[in-house]
Amino acid sequence: MTLPERFRDATFESYEPQMPSQAEACRVARRFVAEQRRVSSWAERLKHLLGMRDDGGPRGLYLVGPAGTGKTHLLAATHNALTPEVPCAFLHSSTLFRQTEPPDAFAHRLADQYAVCCLDEVEIDDPANEMRLAGVMKTLAVRDVPLLATSNVEPEQYLATRLGDGRIQQFLRTAVREAYRVVPVRGDDYRRTREVQQSGQGWVGPPGATRRAMRQVADDASGPSRWWLFADLRRATTETAHTDLIEDLTALDRLFVEGIVIENTDDAFRLLRLIDALYLHEDAPTLYFTAERPPDDWFAPGQHAGIAQAVAEKFDRTISRLHALCQIHAVAREEIAHS
Repeated sequence: MTLPERFRDATFESYEPQMPSQAEACRVARRFVAEQRRVSSWAERLKHLLGMRDDGGPRGLYLVGPAGTGKTHLLAATHNALTPEVPCAFLHSSTLFRQTEPPDAFAHRLADQYAVCCLDEVEIDDPANEMRLAGVMKTLAVRDVPLLATSNVEPEQYLATRLGDGRIQQFLRTAVREAYRVVPVRGDDYRRTREVQQSGQGWVGPPGATRRAMRQVADDASGPSRWWLFADLRRATTETAHTDLIEDLTALDRLFVEGIVIENTDDAFRLLRLIDALYLHEDAPTLYFTAERPPDDWFAPGQHAGIAQAVAEKFDRTISRLHALCQIHAVAREEIAHS
């Protein structure tokens, strides 16, 4: 429930809006912080003690927009501005979806400890997870705990809303917009358009040339490292529990992955879980990789439908994060031959 190390220093002042919607999202988040830090009147405290809810409008925020527009930065800045005076939980949606206890029980446990909940990267690829999300949202609303969420998709675009007309689907279509202020955060991916400090490298081009380029770096490297063919890495994700695999990899200084190729939804999903974990982990190894095609061409949403399309849309965020982790070079065969 703690903030990832990468965002420990996030503030509203360090957020640099490039679009009007980003500036407005920052203003909305600042107003939310001011409201949460405001001392309640005696009448408001009495209503709260009597279980009388204030229906004056949305209690939470839902920041929505494409990858790399600073939604998580704003979420982390809100968290940092509130704590420690206002107890504030910060969790990734994967943490929520890994819970084995019922959604209402998990939400009650959150409400017992925190006055505000920040939920990063609401996912859309699994109706069962969306049902769990809806259950948590409902219980937090009953407990009067505001929720701030980030997502790449509008609430109406959740996969579950396309599968029927039940109560969960109705909740996701309409109640979210009533309970939460939906705030668009538009713009270009800053990880692709602005200078970002990367520690790792990626080489794109003919297999032999890219392998030689990465081998030169590996041979000069010191400290614990691992060289994995992408096929071996993929196999490890099927044979080793995700948390154990990440613990194993974070003991390394450098991770070299040769020949990344995404052939199907499962490949994409396994790689995105790995990259997302490395991006957020404070002890992640420096990443190096080779591939024949540029990362942006690995798995495009327009080429898929249904769950595969949902994964592909989420994969775009992963590629954005890969640009933040690695400086990517286009390698021609002649460059290595004459080096």
